[in-house]
Amino acid sequence: MRNPSGHREAHVVTVGTSILRNAASRASGDLAGRLRSWASARVGSREDAEAGERAAPGTPEFKFLYDVLALDPRGVSAELNAMWPYLEAGRVAAAYLLASDSGASTLCASVLKEYLGEHGVEVEVERVADLGRDFDKGLYNLLDALSRAVEGYRRRGYAVYVNATGGFKPETAVVYAAASLFGASRVYYIHETMGEVVELPTLPLALSPGYEDFARLLEEPLARRELEAKVRPEAIKDALARGILVEEGSQLRVRRWVRLLLGAR
Repeated sequence: MRNPSGHREAHVVTVGTSILRNAASRASGDLAGRLRSWASARVGSREDAEAGERAAPGTPEFKFLYDVLALDPRGVSAELNAMWPYLEAGRVAAAYLLASDSGASTLCASVLKEYLGEHGVEVEVERVADLGRDFDKGLYNLLDALSRAVEGYRRRGYAVYVNATGGFKPETAVVYAAASLFGASRVYYIHETMGEVVELPTLPLALSPGYEDFARLLEEPLARRELEAKVRPEAIKDALARGILVEEGSQLRVRRWVRLLLGAR
């Protein structure tokens, strides 16, 4: 999986639990039951915590997952299945694995790290706080991690690709928009119907100046009547309808993840 051309790509990967689901069908007895329960466990449950406790190469479950993955990487991991054309061409020099805030996703990301590292890829794993537990906070932290990864790799001279195959589906559209805004080169995933990799070019998105005004005005929550003295009521109504603003009692605030996308710090 070395790249003779010297082309440098870094892949930022959202990680789900496909490794657990697919490995469970290849296991037997108590192990199969444990893997199935971890794959379907509610985030933060006892079963999910148990999965996270096995996210180390020394555990029997980790060894089984790695061995199964090594025998059939494309069949076991949705993330590797999507990444395979790039790996096969020797284009992937680095990978940043974004796990949700769950033991199951962290275990899968740890197994992926071991596999990719064994094949010459520089790998980092980040467990994204609150992702899968709190939509607003989790999405903010995901976008924060994504922006840091993309910026860091671009500074080092990498072309950055975002593998959006794994993880929670509601976040995928936002990840695509964020990848475009943060300067990633491409977003790709496995198309469920066609069964092949679909590569989407990132678009030069422009954000409404009005939304940037909200981010500037609402560095702290503000009473609605005070904001209405500065901004047209129709604009406030539109921003509320689009989820840019959130009303909490008599106050309005800009969602944290929206502030990040708007470039507010």
